[in-house]
Amino acid sequence: MVKIEDIALTFVSDLAPRAVVHLLDTFGGIEGVYSASVAELEQRAELRADIATKIATKVGWAEAERELRACEAKGIKLLVSADDGYPNQLRYIGDYPHIIYMVGDDSLIRSSMMCAVTGERNSFSSYGESVTAHLIEQLAELVPEGVVVGALESRIDAFALRFAHHFGLRTIGVADVPLAQIESQSYAHLADEVLEHGGLIISERGVTGGVKDSEAVPHHRIIAGMCRGVVVVEGHQVPMMANYA
Repeated sequence: MVKIEDIALTFVSDLAPRAVVHLLDTFGGIEGVYSASVAELEQRAELRADIATKIATKVGWAEAERELRACEAKGIKLLVSADDGYPNQLRYIGDYPHIIYMVGDDSLIRSSMMCAVTGERNSFSSYGESVTAHLIEQLAELVPEGVVVGALESRIDAFALRFAHHFGLRTIGVADVPLAQIESQSYAHLADEVLEHGGLIISERGVTGGVKDSEAVPHHRIIAGMCRGVVVVEGHQVPMMANYA
């Protein structure tokens, strides 16, 4: 169950996701982090003095309370890394998100049959399109309980998500913005489509946009971390997601 402390920690500026993971490991959980003194945070976790002071003085708690109220008002669910329902495979990456914000069917986050199809972010060829369609069709035949995961802003990921809907597969769309900001993005219609087909939309960026420093860390790592397989269809450069697979 999410605590104010969990959200507040992600609102501390200059505390990247990898540092959050390190803190939780060092002090054995969120309670241990907020029970530590400034000196302990500096010495045991090797934090800068200003960051240790922010944690010890509960900087971010007021923002966290507002964030929690916003979640409750919008029907957004939160999944904390210490929860039983948190994807086990995601914990294998060193900078996994401490909190995942979700709207839609959150049972999909526990699927053991997630996969992603990715490639160039902004363009792909007719070959890439046909290969993606074939892969999704084959997946639907062989693993009908499979879940296709994709970055909402990526063209080939979006194509894979739409084809998954066509063949009756469930999907998870990963947003690169806070959930409340999706409606202003170019992929808003795709997000609606995911939800209409019984899917799930997730983000580590929170709801209101106050979560600190997650924007500096690629959200593709979440997709690669959750999925049992990542298929790179084509690309002049290796997609960032493949580096985490």
